[in-house]
Amino acid sequence: MHKQVVAGIDIGGTKIAVALETLERERIVARRLPTQVELGPDAILENILLSIEEMLAETDAGLSAIGIGCPGPIDIERGLALSPTNLPEWIDFPLVETIEKRFSVPTVLDNDANAAALGEYFYGAGRGFRDILYVTISTGIGGAIIIGGKIHHGVGSSAGEVGHTIVKSDGLRCLCGTYGCLETIASGLSIARRMKEKLSTHDGKSFENLEEITAKTVVEAVTNGDELARSIWDETIKYLAIGIGNAITLIAPEAVVIGGGISSAGDLLLEPLRFQIRKNVTMLPVEKVEILKASLGSESGVYGALMLAHNALKK
Repeated sequence: MHKQVVAGIDIGGTKIAVALETLERERIVARRLPTQVELGPDAILENILLSIEEMLAETDAGLSAIGIGCPGPIDIERGLALSPTNLPEWIDFPLVETIEKRFSVPTVLDNDANAAALGEYFYGAGRGFRDILYVTISTGIGGAIIIGGKIHHGVGSSAGEVGHTIVKSDGLRCLCGTYGCLETIASGLSIARRMKEKLSTHDGKSFENLEEITAKTVVEAVTNGDELARSIWDETIKYLAIGIGNAITLIAPEAVVIGGGISSAGDLLLEPLRFQIRKNVTMLPVEKVEILKASLGSESGVYGALMLAHNALKK
């Protein structure tokens, strides 16, 4: 008799992770493949589905359900990828319908931040907590809220968008259309942009080529004692503490789990962030709120997609 498994699919702009796991949540096989956005949605999805079929054949497993994490915006109820910014041509693309026609198993779609949050909640840094806020800080800033083990989707499945809370009312216009969003100050792209702006009026001895500056190089400069980079980093911490602190005040989670590329800064990020948040949050016992680095790294999304598949079997 074939062992029964679920499949998780984590779709990104540059790479896709696919994994199979038993119903007892034991990982048995995983693959990564390049997204190759130039192929278009149909060919990309076909590559994913062929990978799943090959993995099932290799492991002699029977498929029970599939979970998908995909960049937003998406329509969860209709199972559509609407128009992800890093996936051109994915406009009203019927992910769920296409997959269910191929495999005839329950298939669940959620956005990539929610999937990553589920991964950390059930497999990573969020284990053991009832309620968490997940924040991912990378190119942009995303978030997710898990209450009692379930994603809180809210109206339009848009809950958790901490990156688009306003932290500086006279700030820059955001891609979302409003002004002063946290993402315009503290995302990876914004950290790099602000560093370039500062260096245009200073002697940036630590940086030979302004165009090559990234958030990672800013972090490295802070570590090496660069004062200008430190001023950018301190400002980043200040506004992250405002945005995340406001979310803590509203949600009162037991833990905040921080993922994304910027989280790789480790204690350089977490220690001052904890200090500032504890200064900002006064309406609840903030010392009881853990501020933690995500522990699954780039795997959090596919772990969360697997959990979406497990949850699909409970419906």
